[in-house]
Amino acid sequence: MPPPKDWRARWKGAIPPPWRRRLRLWMSEAPHRVRDALPDAAELLLARPCRMPPARLRRRVSLSSSRREFDDAGRLAARDVLRAFEACRSRERAYPRWLDFACGSGRVARHVGTSADVVELHGVDVDHEAVSWLAARTHREGAFSAIPRHPPTYLPEAFFDVVYAVSVFTHFDEGLEEEWLGELSRVLAPGGLLVATTLSPKLVWTRPDLTDDQRRALADRGFLFAPGAGPFNEDGAFASRERLEAVWGRHLRPRLFEEHGLAAYQDLSVWEKPGPD
Repeated sequence: MPPPKDWRARWKGAIPPPWRRRLRLWMSEAPHRVRDALPDAAELLLARPCRMPPARLRRRVSLSSSRREFDDAGRLAARDVLRAFEACRSRERAYPRWLDFACGSGRVARHVGTSADVVELHGVDVDHEAVSWLAARTHREGAFSAIPRHPPTYLPEAFFDVVYAVSVFTHFDEGLEEEWLGELSRVLAPGGLLVATTLSPKLVWTRPDLTDDQRRALADRGFLFAPGAGPFNEDGAFASRERLEAVWGRHLRPRLFEEHGLAAYQDLSVWEKPGPD
């Protein structure tokens, strides 16, 4: 009888890679779908305004479709975003208008929106299905809508007091990074804050597929965009603090930098739009 490794090799050879990927995904997802089937069904029947998004939307932004993982990750991110905001806010002004840049189906927004500082919570995303789902189920001051992959947007100039971007610039190449830095700076009010997360170069272990040339480029330039083999959120952009201050500093004033400051993983930084002299 052939050893197990030969059977694995034959199995891989007989099944096309896309089908193997789908099978692995199904096997990893099955326990979560079974466990969450009853609460998901209950929410469909109850039709509450702010219920949990369906499994397919949760899966787009998480390691799995798990309700618990979706909620816990959003709560942790919101906690750190609000903590960083609190550390940098001015005590002489209010910050009523907030924008969740790349809000998806509301993983972070559903928790940020509970803060007393947030009077209006708006959100935008390129994922039409996710943001439409959120817009239809959110009943509070603010608006949630789709935007194009490239700016400009319909958002009014100097309108928002706080913009936060969780796990967004972590997927942008240099062109998109520059475009969206300019757009977010435009929509921020003078004295407004941008709270954003980025990937530290120390996290290159998450991409074992990187070549030696890519690693050298990151060490030399402090930045590397590495496309992934799958969907958009598998792309990775790594940036050092020095590189952020050099590039982002052309648009906004640095206020705070915390290595691994978001959920002890992504780097967390706060930037302020300068006011008139």
